[in-house]
Amino acid sequence: MTQLKSRLAKLTPPTLPVVLTRARLFRVLDRARTRPLTWIAAPAGFGKTTLVASYLKARRRPVCWYRLDEGDADPATFFHYLSLAAKSLVPRIRRPLPVLTPEYALGLPTFTRRFFQELCARLPRRCVLVLDNYQEVPSTSALHQLLPYAIQELPEHVSVLVMSRQDPPPPLVMVQCDRGMTVIGADSLTLSRVEAKAIVQLHWKKKADGAMRTFVDEAYRRVGGWAAGLMLMVEQAKGDRRVSGSGLDGTSETIFRYLAGEVMERLSPDVRQLLLKTSVLSDINIRSAEVLTGLSNAGDLLAFLHRSRYFTERRQGTEPSYRYHPLFRDFLLHRARVDLGTAQIQALQRNAADLLIKEGRIEEAVLVLQAAEDWEGLVQVILGQAQELVATGRIQTLEAWILCIPEPVRAQSPWLMFWLASTKVSFDPDQAYALFDQSLDEFLRQGDRTGALLSWCGAIRAVLIRWDGLGRITKLLELFPTIHPDGASYPSIEVEAHVADCLAGAIMQTRPDRDDARAWLDRAVSLSDHLPPAVQTGSRYMTEIYFLWFGDIAAARAGLEQFSRLRESKQWNLITAIFFHATTATLAWFDSELDLCRLHIGKARELVTQSGLHVWDGLIISQGVAGELLAGNLSAAEALLKEEDGMTQRLGGIHRAHYLHLFAWFLRLRGDHQKALEEGLRSNELIAAAGGHLFGQGINALVIAHALHELGQLDGAARYVEQSLEIGDRMRSDLLRFGAWVLTAKMAFDRNDAPAGLVALKKALTIGEVRGLMQYPSCDRRLMAGLCARALIVGIHVPFVLRMIQKHRFAAPLEARCLETWPWPIKIYTLGRFEVLINGQPLGKNRKTPHRLMELLIAIMTYGGAPVSAARLMDMLWPEADGDQARENLKKSIARLRQLLAVDDALCWQDGEISLNRTCCWVDAWAFEASLGEGESKRTTGTVLQDGHRDNIIALYRGPFLGWNEIAPWADSYRERIRRQFTRLFTHREKVVDGMQCKELMAELAGAIDVDPVAEPLYQQLIPLLVSANRHAEAAACYDRCRTELARWAGRSVSVDLQKLAQTLRPR
Repeated sequence: MTQLKSRLAKLTPPTLPVVLTRARLFRVLDRARTRPLTWIAAPAGFGKTTLVASYLKARRRPVCWYRLDEGDADPATFFHYLSLAAKSLVPRIRRPLPVLTPEYALGLPTFTRRFFQELCARLPRRCVLVLDNYQEVPSTSALHQLLPYAIQELPEHVSVLVMSRQDPPPPLVMVQCDRGMTVIGADSLTLSRVEAKAIVQLHWKKKADGAMRTFVDEAYRRVGGWAAGLMLMVEQAKGDRRVSGSGLDGTSETIFRYLAGEVMERLSPDVRQLLLKTSVLSDINIRSAEVLTGLSNAGDLLAFLHRSRYFTERRQGTEPSYRYHPLFRDFLLHRARVDLGTAQIQALQRNAADLLIKEGRIEEAVLVLQAAEDWEGLVQVILGQAQELVATGRIQTLEAWILCIPEPVRAQSPWLMFWLASTKVSFDPDQAYALFDQSLDEFLRQGDRTGALLSWCGAIRAVLIRWDGLGRITKLLELFPTIHPDGASYPSIEVEAHVADCLAGAIMQTRPDRDDARAWLDRAVSLSDHLPPAVQTGSRYMTEIYFLWFGDIAAARAGLEQFSRLRESKQWNLITAIFFHATTATLAWFDSELDLCRLHIGKARELVTQSGLHVWDGLIISQGVAGELLAGNLSAAEALLKEEDGMTQRLGGIHRAHYLHLFAWFLRLRGDHQKALEEGLRSNELIAAAGGHLFGQGINALVIAHALHELGQLDGAARYVEQSLEIGDRMRSDLLRFGAWVLTAKMAFDRNDAPAGLVALKKALTIGEVRGLMQYPSCDRRLMAGLCARALIVGIHVPFVLRMIQKHRFAAPLEARCLETWPWPIKIYTLGRFEVLINGQPLGKNRKTPHRLMELLIAIMTYGGAPVSAARLMDMLWPEADGDQARENLKKSIARLRQLLAVDDALCWQDGEISLNRTCCWVDAWAFEASLGEGESKRTTGTVLQDGHRDNIIALYRGPFLGWNEIAPWADSYRERIRRQFTRLFTHREKVVDGMQCKELMAELAGAIDVDPVAEPLYQQLIPLLVSANRHAEAAACYDRCRTELARWAGRSVSVDLQKLAQTLRPR
């Protein structure tokens, strides 16, 4: 708590003695505050701070005060202290403001907007944010570019007031052009003669007389309206009230030093000692002043200087602190070097630094140690603060501190090199790697195992972030046993967690075929809670990816569940949320939950846009591409690929190789197989140049094999499938094995080698069912749907295949048109009954189905799956209506039927023709005809129709079209057509050669008659067979049944041919 109070000195407005109320400038500031930003620019000593502090006090404005210094060049430090200022002003709000970490590097403007939105939301109304001493921010700082974005987010109740010795930087020109800023310059701040007189009178505390007027005239002639010069002349002349004429030529700084020197001579020795010895501090509290000066009354002396307006500001917190005016402090430091000497000054600076460190004022301690050139002391401070600076994103500050130390001194401390490397990992991983490599060598030479292990981890992470030059990891893996021999203990559980995480990543990226790959991956997961939050988030994502490379979806799910539990901890932040959504999306597309993938990609991208964390764009987009490709949404995939193209061109290495893999996959699905082949081969070339990537080669082999197969280069395709399978076996990757066996099955079926195709398909589906795998990188929906249909036809892994179809919502391929077992969204049974199932549920189960809509549906079906012209349907259903009325009736009925079926695109109306979509609608009558047509095609080509296939066709026919209900005349012809096709299955049977076959045929015919007892040709074939078997009574009974059924259901007599046949049955 003490440290925080001390640290807030730069965030506390000055407490003023009695000062001149400059009403003229107060009115200027009132007018200026109608705009978001007021910029006060004037040289030192013009009274900027006094003016603003007195104005805000007079107007009773809430103020958030922030005095900048050169350390605030780092935007992360600026936002850090701005957060502390807000917390000091509004302590009741405990939720922290965003922390600027390196991940925001590509989105600093967005981060700035978001930060100021949240900041302003918690500031009180009419609040003024004061940025004092802005000139201390170097011209190279990114802060200048960010300030305009901050100003854009200011609500009406908050304004910003900046004080600087310089004009606004160029980035703020547009703010000024948009009338968003008022600039108040030195001319406005220059004291008028009336104001000068008022100040002299305020200090001399007497009424104006002739001597005072003479003094004011002479002083104003010499220093003009420069407030600091006038104040010093007042102090110089307090004794005899005359203006000294010497030493008042030259610059304002020269004049100030002369006058200050004159004033110093009139002060007591104790006060002079206090001023000189405390000048080494920018902010002075009473305890520090007492220690540095040895004066027990140092607090009283500081209070005297403040009351007497000796260029001493006071800031009132829990304990008061004092600050000398910058011009006065420069004078005091110059005078101290002359009066005290270098050795004593450096001793004072070291003592001051010790005091600052104890008070937690680290940034000030660093500046004092730099001034003292106490490099050893500075190294210790840096090493003590480095971890916190990295954790809070203040890496530019850490880098600046380290680089201010002379190179020979830095070279003696490998920890300085380690932390310098840590500041560069996110922005220049190659340089970071070189520095980690150097620190590793030095730690090994010194025998520091902790430093060596952490440097080794840093080098690994630098290469993994760069994702290029992976050969460097090979060298590091070879070195690891030297750093950490087998059986050796780790310095701490935290170091072990870092090592496990980096070893898992290094092995998976370069040697995933190692026997211990999975063991290290499991170890990394078990220790991940001991990693720093910033490292843990990325680590959890990558371990999920590695599990998925193995095809171990169950382990990935468990890891995601563990990840989700972070929501309940303090580690859940924007970066964690983005990684969580990216991880969930990745697992979702691997798990074939493509809508879920799209949902979480959207959430991740929304958070990136809101926060400015664009460093993760490539990672998120690549997973989105994979999800859209698997969903068959090529337009969305193409748009994402265009975004990723530019990013990966800049990055190169495996980043680019992975993009080319996705691009080749996209090209293949689009049908550009030659281009897909070229891009897949290019990806492999980049992988080789980057030092190799086994999993990348494995998935590339699959996409290349696909392209070669489509191009007819079958031998080449087979070689690449074999390569993918070989890599899968080496890695123990069921994902690669699954993909290789799927493609092997496809290639076998395409060359009409059904036995080999089924063997490969069984292997793929066995892996898929065990692991839950339903796709692989580079597969496509049509291929998988076709293989699913083949699996259902032969009855292998049916429950798993059905889940796969339903998860992917595969459209039924041609192979499935006759398959009743395919999970059709709409199934319509018309043979023997009329029933409509929507996703397995009977239509109209809970409500009455409109008769006219069912008539429309039946009318469409009577065309056997062919499109029906709208005109024909109108004639069938509304024969008496005029053309316009019939057309309106049809239009309304189509709309209502679509609503009733409740399946997208189930009903198509195109070019004046209407049809049911055969990719999502199955009609048993259509399946019957299609199966029969397939059998006829085989018979025509000389292929023997298998009994199993014929049995399946017969099984589809469960009775006449629409059962025994009375039907419209236009449907009767379709009923008879189906019946004729059914009877032909029996009348075209091969010649019966023995008694056993005769019995089987008679039983088959009897069963068919039971299904459709008015199919007269069946009787015509069964009766002679019964007679030939001496079963005359049964033959006669069969005839009688035919006559009865025809009379009952068809309202007609038997045919002449059957009557003639019956005459042979009567006794002679």
